[in-house]
Parts: sequence; C-alpha cells; structure tokens
Amino acid sequence: MKRKKYYIFLGIVLSVFILVIGMNIRYPFVTPAVGKWSVGYHFSKRIFPKQNFHPAEIFTYELVDSLVKGNIHYLADPFFIKEKDNFFLFVELKGEGNADIALFTAEEDSSFEYQGIVLDEPYHLSYPQVFKYKEEFYMLPETKGSNNVLLYKAKNFPYEWIVEDTLLKNRGLKDPSILLTDDLNLIVAVDDNLKQYMFTADSLRGKWTEVENYEQRWGNETRPGGRFFQVEETWYLPVQNRSKGYGTGISIYELENKRGKLKLTMNEKLFLGPQKDIVWFNRGMHHLDVQKIDEGYFFVYDGDRKTGIQEFQYKRTLKFNFLDFYNFLRH
Repeated sequence: MKRKKYYIFLGIVLSVFILVIGMNIRYPFVTPAVGKWSVGYHFSKRIFPKQNFHPAEIFTYELVDSLVKGNIHYLADPFFIKEKDNFFLFVELKGEGNADIALFTAEEDSSFEYQGIVLDEPYHLSYPQVFKYKEEFYMLPETKGSNNVLLYKAKNFPYEWIVEDTLLKNRGLKDPSILLTDDLNLIVAVDDNLKQYMFTADSLRGKWTEVENYEQRWGNETRPGGRFFQVEETWYLPVQNRSKGYGTGISIYELENKRGKLKLTMNEKLFLGPQKDIVWFNRGMHHLDVQKIDEGYFFVYDGDRKTGIQEFQYKRTLKFNFLDFYNFLRH
C-alpha cells in the first residue's frame, strides 16, 4: 500500500513538473524587461518571405530626445502615407505624461526629418493609423482612454486633426485596425483582456456593428500590430506575438471570407522578431506598416532594445497557456 501511494505521489509530481516545463517553453516565466522603442524603415521588392533589416535605417528615441525639451521615453507604432513625392510618417511619442502623435516627413530619396507633435489629447494616444478615403485624410488612432473609438480628419494635413466621428461608443479598445474596400469594411481590435473583436459597416461613416459569427480568440496573437495589407488578392493583418514577453514580434494572419464567414488564420509565424545584430531591436518588435509603392513595398516598424533586466511573470505564463487551451477547445 505504501509503495502504491509512493508511485501515485511520484506520478503527480512528475506530471506537475512536465506541465510546468511545457508551460515555460510556450511562455517563459522569466522574460527580458520592456525597454525603449525606436522606429526603422526600408524598401523591398517583396513582402514574403521574411525581411532583412539595416541598422542605418533606424531613427531612435535618443534622436528625438536630442531635438526637443524634456525626456523622450520611446517612439512606437509607426504608420505612413505617401502623397505625391512626399512621405508622412506618424508615430506614437511618449514624453512626459500621456503619449502623443508626432510627425516625420521626407521627400522621395531623402532622410526623414522630425516635425513635432501634431495631435495631443488629455488621454493616451497611440497607433496613428493614417489613410486617405474619398480624397480626404483620416486617422484612426488608439483612443482607449476616451472609452470610444474615435475617427480624426485632417483639417490642415498633416498638421491639424479634429475628431470627425465616433465609430464605436463606450468601447475601450486597443489598436483598432481598419480595412475599407468596395466589398468589405472591417475593424479588428482587442480589449484589455486581449479578447479580439471584429466589426463591420457599409461605409466608413456608417453604423459599425460587431460581427456575430466571428470566431473570437483571447490571449497571445490577438492584438493587431499594424494595418491590413494586400498581396495579390489576399488581405493580411500583422498581429502581435508575446511568446517571450510583451512585444516579442509580429506574426502575419490571413483574412478569410468563406460564404460570408470571416476568419483570421495564421500565415507566417514571427514574420518580425528580435534582431540580435541590431542593438535597437534586439529584445523584440511589435508593429509593422507595409504598403505597395511603385514596383515594391515600403516598410516601417518599431523595435525594442534589451535593458539587461529580467522580469518574473508567472501570471502571464499561466494566463496565456490557459487561454491557448481555451481557444483550442473552442476552435
């Protein structure tokens, strides 16, 4: 009887040990601390497969810190738009207090120059998703602090922006990514619990409603990390990967629309990730904006550098493993 109890106890201990090891492999209990984000860019003839990066094509938070008063903590979430021969690059800029939206500009074949803050609100701003719609310039940033999804319109592009509409009221959502086409209009976003939502409307200024038959997911690889982009006839969405902590990398998901049922499915795991040879991006990356320009594609992205500090995050490990199991059972 004692020997039987011993083997039962040993089996339980081994099972727990194997479970803990497995959980740690998926989402380590100890991860590098988040550092300070910087922004990079490059041009490529292709999107797939994975890209090569060049340290010379990076402007850092230290660069902006040297140009302005006060301390700059990071630059992140870059989005751009090209108008004629000019590039307009909008970024989240975290100085003192809430983050604002800042602007860099460049003429074709020239370097970007910092132009300053172009949007400042009483709440935190990020994810300055800028786009042109029916000859007007709009921005759909993250405005979770207002508890609404707010649409801005350029009063004097690219420097003055005003709230044009509230697309979703009383919804505190992160990183709303919008897709506007002749056949389909979508917004994908997550809440604070990383539960993913999808909304649709008949137009930008129409009534946005939640997609009822959408297969929601929670946890890792649910939060958008950039705008939708198209390759041939397929639409893709960059999504944040958190396997080694916040901002590990970007995976690419494909938008499927089969008989009216919408679904995001994995296309390429960790399309962007830590760049060991680039000190500014050696901890991770968490944003990508790519658009077709002439005969190729222009990429902008952000990356984070290691601080040398490690963090124990057992709650994250337990939560993400549980949510992965939950998603597996549901789908």
